[in-house]
Amino acid sequence: MQIQKLQKEKMKIKIAEKIILDRKHQHIIAALNQKIEKLEKDNAEMANIEKQHKYMNGELHKEVSKLNKDKEELKKENAIFKEHLQAELLKKKWCLSLFLWC
Repeated sequence: MQIQKLQKEKMKIKIAEKIILDRKHQHIIAALNQKIEKLEKDNAEMANIEKQHKYMNGELHKEVSKLNKDKEELKKENAIFKEHLQAELLKKKWCLSLFLWC
């Protein structure tokens, strides 16, 4: 009889320990689930940021290409302006030499 009581007490203790352990595991699992949810949210936000970054990078490349084209056009215009300026200077120099020659 006493052996059965001891066995029952041991069983009660084991069951109580098992319940405590299960509760601890539940708390650990709940904490891990919260961390997983937060990481999934962070991952989704990062994916959105990366998508926006790629879009802005594409827009910046378009702007750089446009500015390079504008720069080349300005170089051409500047070269034409320089040619006209040199022609005008030569013309004035030629007229001045003719004037002095006369």
